[in-house]
Amino acid sequence: MSAPDLAEEPYLARALDGVQLIEASAGTGKTYTLATLFTRLIVEQRLRMGQVLAVTYTEAATQELRKRIRERLALATNVIGTPVQDDEDHEIALTRFILDRHLAGGTETPAQLARRLRTAVEETDLAAIFTIHGFCARVLREHALEAGQGLAAVELLGNARDLYAEVAADLWRVHAADPETADALIGLWKDPGTLAEDLPALCKPLPLYPLAPVEGNEERQVAVDATRAGCAAHLVEAIGLYLAEARAVIATAFDAKVFDGRRARRPSFDKAFDELQAGAVLADWPRTDKTHLQKLLPDALLGYCKEGQEARVPVSPLFDALRDWCEADDAWQQMQLARRAALLHRLRDEARQRLQLLKRTRRVQTYDDLIDRVADALAGGPDTLTLVSRLRAQYRIALVDEFQDTDERQWQIFARVFGDSDAVRAIGDVPALFLIGDPKQAIYGFRGGDVATYLSAKHHPATVHADPLTHNFRSRPAVLRAVQALYAGAAAAGQEPFAHPGIHFEAVEPGGAQRDDHYLRDGTPAPALTLRLLRGDGGPLDADASREAAVAACVADIHAVLSAARGDRALIRGRRVQPGDIAVLVRNHKDATRVQQALARAGVPAVAAGRQSLFETAEAGELRTLLLALLHPSDSGRLRAALSTVLFGQDAAAIAALEDGGDAQRDHQAKLLHWRERWQRSGPFALVSELCAEQATRLLGLLDGERRLTNYLQLGEHLQEAAARTLGLQGLLDWLQMRIARADPGDEAQLLRLESDALRVQIVTLHKSKGLEYPLVYLPFAGLGTHRPDTSRHRIVHDDDGRRVLQWKIDKEDAAWKAAGEAARRDAIAEDARLLYVGLTRAAHALWIAAGDVKDFDRSRLAPLLAGIAGLRAQADVRIVDGPAEPPPPRLAQDGATVVAPARTARGRVAADWWVYSFTQLAHAEGADPLAAATQADPGGEDEAPASDADVLPDAAVTPLVQADPRFAGSRFGVVMHAALENADFAAWRDWQPGDPAPDGQADVIVQALHEGGYAEADIEDGLAVLVPLVGQTLCTTLPEGVRLADVPAASRRAEIEFHFAMQPTAVPALLALLHRHGLLRHRSAFGTRARLEGLMTGLIDLTYGHDGRWYVLDYKSNQLPAYDAAAMQQAMVHSEYDLQALIYTLALHRWLRFRLGDAYDYARDFGGIRYLFCRGLDLTQPRSPGVHAQRFAPELVQALDALFAGHATEAGA
Repeated sequence: MSAPDLAEEPYLARALDGVQLIEASAGTGKTYTLATLFTRLIVEQRLRMGQVLAVTYTEAATQELRKRIRERLALATNVIGTPVQDDEDHEIALTRFILDRHLAGGTETPAQLARRLRTAVEETDLAAIFTIHGFCARVLREHALEAGQGLAAVELLGNARDLYAEVAADLWRVHAADPETADALIGLWKDPGTLAEDLPALCKPLPLYPLAPVEGNEERQVAVDATRAGCAAHLVEAIGLYLAEARAVIATAFDAKVFDGRRARRPSFDKAFDELQAGAVLADWPRTDKTHLQKLLPDALLGYCKEGQEARVPVSPLFDALRDWCEADDAWQQMQLARRAALLHRLRDEARQRLQLLKRTRRVQTYDDLIDRVADALAGGPDTLTLVSRLRAQYRIALVDEFQDTDERQWQIFARVFGDSDAVRAIGDVPALFLIGDPKQAIYGFRGGDVATYLSAKHHPATVHADPLTHNFRSRPAVLRAVQALYAGAAAAGQEPFAHPGIHFEAVEPGGAQRDDHYLRDGTPAPALTLRLLRGDGGPLDADASREAAVAACVADIHAVLSAARGDRALIRGRRVQPGDIAVLVRNHKDATRVQQALARAGVPAVAAGRQSLFETAEAGELRTLLLALLHPSDSGRLRAALSTVLFGQDAAAIAALEDGGDAQRDHQAKLLHWRERWQRSGPFALVSELCAEQATRLLGLLDGERRLTNYLQLGEHLQEAAARTLGLQGLLDWLQMRIARADPGDEAQLLRLESDALRVQIVTLHKSKGLEYPLVYLPFAGLGTHRPDTSRHRIVHDDDGRRVLQWKIDKEDAAWKAAGEAARRDAIAEDARLLYVGLTRAAHALWIAAGDVKDFDRSRLAPLLAGIAGLRAQADVRIVDGPAEPPPPRLAQDGATVVAPARTARGRVAADWWVYSFTQLAHAEGADPLAAATQADPGGEDEAPASDADVLPDAAVTPLVQADPRFAGSRFGVVMHAALENADFAAWRDWQPGDPAPDGQADVIVQALHEGGYAEADIEDGLAVLVPLVGQTLCTTLPEGVRLADVPAASRRAEIEFHFAMQPTAVPALLALLHRHGLLRHRSAFGTRARLEGLMTGLIDLTYGHDGRWYVLDYKSNQLPAYDAAAMQQAMVHSEYDLQALIYTLALHRWLRFRLGDAYDYARDFGGIRYLFCRGLDLTQPRSPGVHAQRFAPELVQALDALFAGHATEAGA
């Protein structure tokens, strides 16, 4: 697109506020548009990355969006200030337009804008790009008080199945034992398991129907029970008195031709009398559509009479007694239904309470809880305005991607914070919300996605309908024309392709990214759509035959394409079509397996991705069989069972041979004992890996060998993890059996792993394919109608006001239940239509669809699209193949280009000496290996002398000037003193003098440090008396450069800087030689047993500060010395090797300053040196306080050590 056209781009001129809905059909550059909006917000509104909230559907989508935004901002950074090029692509031209238009306003210079853009690129990882659950989790964490959330961290459950099962068991235990509720409970659910299955739906925050009956029906219940019991007693009495007479009058009616023989049969009346007698035993007569009892009712008998014979209808007191009982029983049944409804509502309340209690006590949350708690916090509570205000201060605007997959509660969250809501108006802010979605791709109803929410927001008065995205950048123009022809044909035939009045097909234009000649067959552009009309020999195909024919035709076409590619007759952008260019889209894992096996028989490599639990597979059962054999190694039956699995592959003859014992039996028993030992010594995964390696050649020869191997290894990983939490083989067997019994495809952790995706046909479910694109797409089952048996106990539908409601099945004949069923059926049909659209729009170059005489074609959503098939035959972009399915093709020879290269041999060396070192490690590395020490930085004070000893210095008196209280000496006290100094307000101590108490608020800091150091309450006052002088003297002592720490501004100092710097392989003799040349560590000849040091050096610098243009390193010491003059302190530095510590700290700061300042930094000019303050020796009363050790290492030493650690030994020795 040329530069002048950019001014017409809708999303360059659109305002960046209000509630705006962008409709983006498949392949129209939704992410591209989001990146454009993001760039405009950063450039034009000068927002930081964290101020723009972007919410999308999956974690993968958040990563993709973050990547695209980073690339766009980096592009903007590179474009700014550069001349226009003649051949600039659309993205560069668009980005340049945004930058130039902003700079033309004169509000900032190119340099200033470039600086902001560079910062934005660096902050991309801090961008507020989340899934809806990620956003809600952040709100609850960062605004816990306003959201009513506890401050304690909670565990996020991916699957709450166990919680629901526990609650269901508790509820069942209570109500099944209660005579008042037992019958109603059994009427609703057959066991605790079915109750547990329904609890997630029952506990949803939706209105529940039928409504709970009005309280106060107890008297009516008693009356109904009494009437029914009385009628039952009367009927039992009538049976005893009048049964024979009643049989006789019925027989007479048949003999006298009173009954119409077409409507009444004598055997059925015999069964009715038998049922009448059987019911007398319990005084209860069940009536269903399969019983005959109701034929004896007077009205029914009258209906069986021939015309004109009504006066001769059989009569008997028995029939009248039966009528009375049925009427009483009908009233009683209605009362039972009311009791079920009442119990349903009661159980819902109890289940919610028990769930919340369990979650609180176990400190867990589900993903739904995240949304519910944020929605509740924004629903108008006392802190709602505060929360909205805080969120709007944090996020100035929100971009919601995949909006069609949200539900009403998710929408309310965004509407109340960023939309035209009362709360937004109350805080004086304006709406700032972009909604991006496509109702045609709303396919996640089973996850709670609600397309009605999208449509409701679309028609809200405050919503601005932004220009839809009308150009497709995914597909060839021919594919766009073919898909448009399908939907145009449906419209011309009067069909509603989306089965929803609010959703329509939107035609799109080619975006220029693809051309028709990008996919060639035999040198010419290939057909965009192949419509394969399957025909049966004797009429329409049944369900199994339809699937077999569709798969056979699909495999034959894929085989033909790949065969043509071998001869350079099927090319995509000049290269041969590969199996990895092809995707087969299916509805479920069963169909995926069917296609994969058929492709394997044809020699076409394929990989299937679907939703199946690993613990549902045969391989899980096989490992269970192996575990049983390992648990009972002497049981030959279990050994034979294990050997007969596919993992071991022993055939029937080999298993039968074991019956005779002998060498084969003993060999296998020995192997079993070896496997058991391997399992116990190295864990489950080691054994499973070993067995897979042994059996790999045989297993890979199977059609599904790779799938099986992948499953075995994935199960081995799960078993390895479980082994850490279970007790022995029996515990692990119990764990595996429990997982098999409760396999859950909804648990992400249980989903099958892809066996391989290298150059293979991708077999993907339609739901999983959303958001993806493939060069060639096959839809073999699109023409098969879906049949969903309705066995549900509840349905979520929309009421007359458009609200989602939960309708429960109390009475299957209830009109409301039947209406809900019809609504659910319509919703399912509409979602199937949207799912078909998703499948049709995945293809970049070509589509292949099967239809014809397949099962239930008329019920499929493809049928409306083929209503205008005559018009499709005239389309040049459409190829129609009519006839029976092709026979299986010959096996495709392996293509040399697809052969997987042999595994590379690792030739790199893992350094055995690589470690994370610290000063403490090196200083204490005498006879011990320095690698035995800790590998983290030592907190301040940990390098100080034990509490019981003063530093013993050579040639000095061993008695300190003042013996310290042993409670407040040593490394423990040193850590406390460091904490007090780290958290002290330096400026508050400026006027402190010896003998003064701590300044206001500073005593609390010291007391807190003592508490954190583990001091008893009885010692706090004494500790405070010790620490106040130490802190005061430290902060108010004048340092050699003429400044006190109390006078150093907060911006010029940093406490507790942790550092890590790299050390290339460094020979210890060379390091020591360098130190000795400069007078350091003359007594040391080694660092433990190591010949060299390599890895990272780490440490914590107590204080780094700047003064008068120079940087200083300062370390606090609480050591007791015999004296604190210069000589004594120098001896202490040498004795404790603090000079090595000082040198390491110097090098760390030197490297950091060089990195940050570059050529503007010079050690000799800018590094002031190191300061060690021996705090117990500081004395403000003296003109020049003792206890201050100042030192600055020669530049030659620092530069040589830097070179040595950088691996330049020659420079270091120079």
